[in-house]
Amino acid sequence: MKNYIIVIPLLVLGYLNIQAQDPVFSQFYSTGLYLNPALSGLEKDVVLGMNYRTQWAGVNLPFKTFQFSAIHPIIQQGVRSKHLGGFGASAFSDEAGPNREFVSHGVSVSSSYNFHLNRTGKHIISTALQFGFVQRHINMDNLQWSSQYSSVIGYDRSLAGENLIANRITSPVINAGLIWRLVIDQHYKPMKMFYQGLAISNLNRPRGFYQDSKAVSATLFKLHGGMLQSFRNGLEISPNYLIQYQNTLQMNVGAYAAYSISDIISRSVSSVKVSLGAWYRVKDSFIMTTGIMTPAWNFGFSYDANNSSLDRSFQGANAWEISFAYKISIMKELKKFSSPLF
Repeated sequence: MKNYIIVIPLLVLGYLNIQAQDPVFSQFYSTGLYLNPALSGLEKDVVLGMNYRTQWAGVNLPFKTFQFSAIHPIIQQGVRSKHLGGFGASAFSDEAGPNREFVSHGVSVSSSYNFHLNRTGKHIISTALQFGFVQRHINMDNLQWSSQYSSVIGYDRSLAGENLIANRITSPVINAGLIWRLVIDQHYKPMKMFYQGLAISNLNRPRGFYQDSKAVSATLFKLHGGMLQSFRNGLEISPNYLIQYQNTLQMNVGAYAAYSISDIISRSVSSVKVSLGAWYRVKDSFIMTTGIMTPAWNFGFSYDANNSSLDRSFQGANAWEISFAYKISIMKELKKFSSPLF
């Protein structure tokens, strides 16, 4: 090959390999259908949720990632209403580079079905399939190539660059997931909830940035779970974890604690809660979170303090993230059991 890339930073070159890894959110417990399409089967409310993340702003390869999830439950009305499952729609956007050189967008729809393991609806297994499209785009105008350099004037944008990479590639994507959830709520005793989930993304191996290549988007396996314990004094604690494998293994472990800032009357839940949390992404970063929750909406903020080799080599290799979810109630119940994530 007579022409070579000479001006693209090493980190940008590395991104073509990094692209094998799908974007990761620190507040994974609030990312809805981005984490697991089976979450569309756990919510009895209409839920609209989003996350926005920016990282590596102090490095020459910043990332900005956004995801949106919308869930609508399917309820069979009757003497005892039955939660059959739900529909969902989601979208994400991931941009990398100081001038948005690398961009990925995706949209998908999902459908879930619930298997009830008892008559009260507190013990279920939700299964789901998700179908969509992902588009990967390289802004070639913002890349500089050796063929665009003249011995007279130096870099000349009017000269032709390389044509090694497809400008825009759109591919279908298929994901699947399941979640087991058990709620223990015996009259006036504090409530407990246990949950475990498994999601598999990129089942059909969608194409990546390289022309005629299907090997870039490796199959992604996610194993996640945890529990929620509430107490009479308004405190609740939720330890949880996420293990991902996509060519490499990644683990997130931690917990959050939420406290009702109003009194609890009888069995009704306080209208406002504040939360604090801490997680550790193994060999990568320490994560601190805070948030506020009401029956209608949740807001969260998190900050990643990077402790990997990247932070030792570059300053500003940290990240911050915000999340927001809004609920529209369509069922009146004395006590609702939300998904563990919203």
